[in-house]
Amino acid sequence: MGVELDFISEDIFKSMTLEDKIDYIIENVKKDKIIIVDGSMNPKDQSRLITETMNKIDKDFPGIEISTLQRETNQKWWREKAIQMLGGSSGGLTVIGPSKLVKKIKRQRQKITMMAEAGKKDAA
Repeated sequence: MGVELDFISEDIFKSMTLEDKIDYIIENVKKDKIIIVDGSMNPKDQSRLITETMNKIDKDFPGIEISTLQRETNQKWWREKAIQMLGGSSGGLTVIGPSKLVKKIKRQRQKITMMAEAGKKDAA
């Protein structure tokens, strides 16, 4: 059994409420998918996702692993904020996966390295 990766456009998440984003993420991670979002998830939203995930942990769902990579920018802070307020891309990348598949995540300044191992199917 392989590891399934879903690459999600930031535009899709922009049109969702925070609750819809969290539901989408948890629903797909429970299906043993690793989600890669084109865009960084802010710390407040990450915290809410982790809180909601912890409420759903059981023997079949051990939780999630998450890492966000912020875009390096040479632009002035105020200019970057103005671009974001006008609907421009915040840049970055967010990787979210089920704890039972994600063995290790290492975030460096400009990259995320993830080690994942596919779960074993029960013999029928």
